[in-house]
Amino acid sequence: MLVLGLALAGCSTGGTVGGTAKAAPGNVSGTMTPSRGAASTAPSVASGQQGSPTATPPPDTTVSQADAAAALKAYQSANNAANAGLDTAAMAKIESGSQLALDQATLVYDQGIGGDRAKQAKVPTTYTNTVFYRVPATTYPRGFFVTTDAVASGVSNSSYLLHFTQDQAGAPWLVDITVALGSGRQWPAFAAGPDGLLDYHGTQQNNLLLAPADLAAADRTMLADDNAGQPGSPFLSDDPTTAEQRWIQGMTEDVSPATAALTVTTAPTPPPTYLPLQDGGELVLYGTRLSMRISQSGRTFTFGDQGWAKVAGTDSFSDGYTADSLWTVAAIDPPDKAAKVQKIAQYGGLVAVH
Repeated sequence: MLVLGLALAGCSTGGTVGGTAKAAPGNVSGTMTPSRGAASTAPSVASGQQGSPTATPPPDTTVSQADAAAALKAYQSANNAANAGLDTAAMAKIESGSQLALDQATLVYDQGIGGDRAKQAKVPTTYTNTVFYRVPATTYPRGFFVTTDAVASGVSNSSYLLHFTQDQAGAPWLVDITVALGSGRQWPAFAAGPDGLLDYHGTQQNNLLLAPADLAAADRTMLADDNAGQPGSPFLSDDPTTAEQRWIQGMTEDVSPATAALTVTTAPTPPPTYLPLQDGGELVLYGTRLSMRISQSGRTFTFGDQGWAKVAGTDSFSDGYTADSLWTVAAIDPPDKAAKVQKIAQYGGLVAVH
């Protein structure tokens, strides 16, 4: 994870692609992370028939508070080392999925841009005010969430929600989700006991506005139609949505007479997951890929931003190019079908130019 500001990207009419890039958000831990559908929304914590004298409960693989704290401490150290060296291979040892793709792209961008941007990327980060939320698990993979303040010299402190996953006993803990809380926002009250164990039983399934997968699909439509806040949209026009829309708009500015075509799809990882809230709602986490194709036959598009050129692996493209970004968001899905979905946290940016 890199503690840098989100950025937009644009093009100039002269064919020079400009703007700065921020890459950031990964793979949710399979069976330990609840999802809705035909199965129960809460993880199973027992097996066998009730009252059976021979029934043997499955082993409890839920991570302990101590192990979660140790995993975060190890990640802080390894993440700082990877950032200090702008080392993409080192990042692959502590992250996975879309989170890894975003942070590796950020490091590549910083290698290309250099200067103050690269210097800031190397500044170590300290995690403070940590609160761990443990997901009940009886099998692997298993995981946990943590809210924490990221403190780094030269930038404002930010509050993050991270998800760690472990594929099997003894395997490394990997971060596959990161979202940064929006300015002026607070994390909602999660349904968890004093030991941080999440309670998925209180989620009001029948009252929720959307299921996690449906929410992610609706978000794709909303971004393509740009209708957040409209009567027919289930989404509020909030800061994370505005940031995504600015990225889309920035990619289409000053490219005339080139053609701009947007494709919005679900990020390969993580699949939508959620944390239960005390009010019966849920905080849904999901990823979106935005692919913007800029094309004009016979035109050479030259990258004026050396960070973009480094990510692209070339200074220019003939006839057109595609810029891909990944965005992970956290959205409150309220237990009220008449309410609206609100995005409160986000992490994302450029991952590829081709």
